[in-house]
Amino acid sequence: MPFARLALPLLLLTSLAVHADDSADEAKFLKESADYFDQVTKANLPRQVDKVTTLNSVQLDPAKKMLYYRYAISNLRLDAMDLGARAKFENGLKKQLEGTTCEQPDLLQRFREHHLSVTHEYAGSDAKPLASITIDPQTLSCAKT
Repeated sequence: MPFARLALPLLLLTSLAVHADDSADEAKFLKESADYFDQVTKANLPRQVDKVTTLNSVQLDPAKKMLYYRYAISNLRLDAMDLGARAKFENGLKKQLEGTTCEQPDLLQRFREHHLSVTHEYAGSDAKPLASITIDPQTLSCAKT
């Protein structure tokens, strides 16, 4: 089962030098961040992240405070997956994405400070949606077990 690595896309956010100190700066931070991700997408994407997964875009929706990563998976099609396979695929992705997010505490803190959530959307080779996983840093538990 293909799993996209998050190091590249999540590092995009950490390279932002903008910090919002109060609510008045929050709108400016979100606007500048959205513009930044638009530029990064145009300049650097699509980008192959593993043998079968391509990161096509990174987009911040300031109104929803949602950062979207949109991927395409070249070896899967929606019509080739039954409900059980699709649920297993989505659960595996969610576990990996949560784990990778927890491995980056500075980034996680920045998401929490700005109340940003992250949605990873995966489409198959037929361009139909395979999975959509949202990570809410406010409720994400990174306790080691």
